[in-house]
Amino acid sequence: MTGARTATAPAQAPGPAAAAPFARAEALDAALGDPWLPDNPYGFAAGAARDAEGTYPAAAERRLRAEGLHLCHLPGSLGGTLRSFEDTHVLVRVCARRDVNVMPATMFSISAVTTVLAAGTAEQHRTVAAWLRDGRTIAFGLSEEQAGSDVLANTCRLADDGRLTGVKWLVGRGASADAAVVVARTAERGPAAFTALLLGPGELADDRLRRLPARPTTGMRGIDFADLEFDGLPVPPGAVVGDTGSGLAGALRAQQIVRLMSTAGCLATADTALRTALRFARAHRTGGDRVADTPYGSRELALAAAELIATDVTVLAAARLVHVAPGSFGLCSSVVKHVATRLTAACATRSRALVGARGVLREGQGAVLDKAVRDNAMVAVIDTSVLGNLRAIAMHLPAYAAAYDQEPGGAARSDGTAAADRERRLTAVFALGDADVLPGVEPAALDLGVRPKDDILLGFAGHADAIAAELDRRGDTRAAALVAGVHRALGGVVREAAAAQRDRARSLKASPELLDLADRLCLLYAAATAALTWWFHRDRAGLYGEASPGATGWLIAVLGLLTTLVDSREPRSAGHDAAPAARLITELDAAHRLFTALPVRLSDGTAHRAGPDDVEDEKR
Repeated sequence: MTGARTATAPAQAPGPAAAAPFARAEALDAALGDPWLPDNPYGFAAGAARDAEGTYPAAAERRLRAEGLHLCHLPGSLGGTLRSFEDTHVLVRVCARRDVNVMPATMFSISAVTTVLAAGTAEQHRTVAAWLRDGRTIAFGLSEEQAGSDVLANTCRLADDGRLTGVKWLVGRGASADAAVVVARTAERGPAAFTALLLGPGELADDRLRRLPARPTTGMRGIDFADLEFDGLPVPPGAVVGDTGSGLAGALRAQQIVRLMSTAGCLATADTALRTALRFARAHRTGGDRVADTPYGSRELALAAAELIATDVTVLAAARLVHVAPGSFGLCSSVVKHVATRLTAACATRSRALVGARGVLREGQGAVLDKAVRDNAMVAVIDTSVLGNLRAIAMHLPAYAAAYDQEPGGAARSDGTAAADRERRLTAVFALGDADVLPGVEPAALDLGVRPKDDILLGFAGHADAIAAELDRRGDTRAAALVAGVHRALGGVVREAAAAQRDRARSLKASPELLDLADRLCLLYAAATAALTWWFHRDRAGLYGEASPGATGWLIAVLGLLTTLVDSREPRSAGHDAAPAARLITELDAAHRLFTALPVRLSDGTAHRAGPDDVEDEKR
């Protein structure tokens, strides 16, 4: 089936919710109850018990579907509840922090649906939306085991006679989905050799499709990741999504949004791990002092907090940038995925280590922490490979060298009109919490090119000197020095990438150097995002619970950590800079707020109190 693609409606939905962008998340969290209560079916203990048994979160799925969580990524014009991806991200985080398995239980259709929205026809848009509203799950089949991250090597094929043959690997909800979008080969070479197919309940019931047994996984236990084996399955002509040959392009556009949304799982698991470790460290004593007050405990809490805050600020900007500049979101989507997986993995692992021996127990806090760490690792690879993602980032870097002067830290070259347009976009991106300034998202407008258009990289290059000067004027010399250092390092990375690209001995095929530069770029991108966030909020209420406008405690913590990692130094050497992050996270927890820059209240009460399991004999 072919036809013109149609735009989806703006993300904003009419109604009173527009005045309170996070009211839905707060109301849902309150409805799910205090997660610390041991008998709460939507709490931490229940999630850990399901994990130990490998059971599916059926009750949680029913409850969240009744609340409409499965529609939070679907545009309002198609019957969904999407206001903005910032709002959706927060909504998912408050649910997934209890048990990240609620994401695949309710939202694994996002890859398939967004692929159809990116490449399909208006009729196909309506079809998948109707299935979603009816509570059906739509699986997405792209990966194949023998090809790994090289999707161009996939062999699952739709033959000229309309029959589908091959195997799709580790398909989320593959054993239980009602429908599926499958990307199959329809030609011999190149990205245009693949076509997306929309298979309905009829095709999935055909005995020429075998759903192989779900494969056991280390994280997200109880969720079925199953191979789909096609043995000459007849595919009706109307199942072709959009145009023949557009399937891979549609899938890659969709993955930009999927990578962004998957970071909700990264942040949710890190939030749970850090919150558990924080409460342990404040209740538990060793040598007469609370663990949180010891030099080691306070430093580790600070570093874990800085890792989480650095992720959060990067993700929030990305969740808004996808609305404002979809044509240049490709780089950001890859960067935010890499930053989130790397930093939240460190946060979760550090949090578990802080709990000591209790962190290896399969009960209580140990079970919650163990699940958080394993689930976090699962999120890292669930929609992309780390290597494939770094390769995609590396392809972008050389193009940005021309945007910098030849001197280290040089400002980005830009004509006045382009700079003014970018400033308007950046103002919207960093108006955190304000959905009214965001246009709707059109998945078909997401760009797959590597042109130097990213507003964060170019915007930071244009603002860095002013940011550093303003920080100096306010007496924040440490913050000013860190911003200047990020500016110099960022220019150095993109210029070095351009030089490496010209040298065959340093190419991606011959050396890992470009991948290492991509990794550094991701950390510097997060640092640039943090600096721009401070700049656009410098005269507003403080972020992360800071009392005064323009406070820089969180900024110094984030920049100190990220620049240490960029220099390949031990993160602990950033302990002094990170110290304010521990205070901010402690205050957010005491105020029952989500660990984010946004003012999101939680239902966590006083259920978690110090008990015998939290107090160590001071003689130890």
